Amino acid sequence: MSGVAHCATRLRIVLKDNSLADLKKLENVDLVKGAFVAGDQIQLIFGPGLVNDVYEVFSKYVGIADMTLNELKQESAKKANPIQAVIKSLSDVFVAIIPAILAAALLMGITGVLSNYPIVKENETLYAINRLASLASTGIFAILPMVVCYSAVKRYGGNPVLGMVVGAIMLDSSLANAYSAASGTVHVEVIHLFGLPIEMVGFQGGILVAFMIGLVC
Repeated sequence: MSGVAHCATRLRIVLKDNSLADLKKLENVDLVKGAFVAGDQIQLIFGPGLVNDVYEVFSKYVGIADMTLNELKQESAKKANPIQAVIKSLSDVFVAIIPAILAAALLMGITGVLSNYPIVKENETLYAINRLASLASTGIFAILPMVVCYSAVKRYGGNPVLGMVVGAIMLDSSLANAYSAASGTVHVEVIHLFGLPIEMVGFQGGILVAFMIGLVC
């Protein structure tokens, strides 16, 4: 056994070889409400409160105590091959922000449909509510590079506040908007650093660049 920890409802175990565990037998253990493998961990569902008592006894029995969930995840990550490790690393960065993106996209669709109804256009209160909801739905996309940079820096062990600062620099209002620059509707300032030309353009929508900067930070 490589590690053991618990969350609010589940006992999480990392084995050197998951094939050694018989999930069907584990499901039949008294008080176990379910057993499955997730994130290369054997997870046993006990429920709130009970899992704490089970963990206290089990961790002493196997001689692995006071291991945090983060340490357990790092232990399970050691078992992954290089491709799995890269995929897991990327998912850790983006999985935290996906709910916000999905919620914003759903809200954007709803407000877009409602804005076509005459009753919403003609009623001041309904129009105001729909307009504010629309504003809320586009907020995450306006600062998406900052959010990605923040999440990446946090995932790779840096100071997430630094990620926010770097992301803010990428979206600074003094830089030409990336979409406007691409369409040629705005003048792009060019500066030279040691003879190297640098276009002063923001990174609106530059998710990959934000990720790479977050990785470096």
